[in-house]
Amino acid sequence: MTFTTSKAHNHPHTVSCHCGNVRGSFSCSDQTIKAWECNCSDCAMRGNVHFVVPGEGFVVEGTEKEYHAKTSLYLWGTKTAQRRFCRTCGILPWYVPRSNPDGIAITLACASFAGGKKTQLEICQYDGINWEKSHAESGISNESQQK
Repeated sequence: MTFTTSKAHNHPHTVSCHCGNVRGSFSCSDQTIKAWECNCSDCAMRGNVHFVVPGEGFVVEGTEKEYHAKTSLYLWGTKTAQRRFCRTCGILPWYVPRSNPDGIAITLACASFAGGKKTQLEICQYDGINWEKSHAESGISNESQQK
């Protein structure tokens, strides 16, 4: 994840919270996006469906200091996942997931795709209640690798 104060970047897709204070951009395959619906206690309560992109290709608008000032960090369990909610509207547009600490999990409902159209979606189930087994069997850890 990198930070920029410039809007000049090569990432065609954007993501933001509801109020627009927390914004980022990303690239992803023009083919099918594999999104994950998880039943862990956090994702289930939020109705979260997310997809994972490589961390090095994700750009946050603003400086790191501004990002931290605009968001509130929530850690729980293993404290590997880093969730930063917008302090104004409370939305979590993206986070660093436990399954892919080298990637960024983007909340599908917060993403805007170039040209107003989504690529094809494949919604996969992730058994967050049995996290270790699902992580070993699902292939989710490959999602943060460059394609």
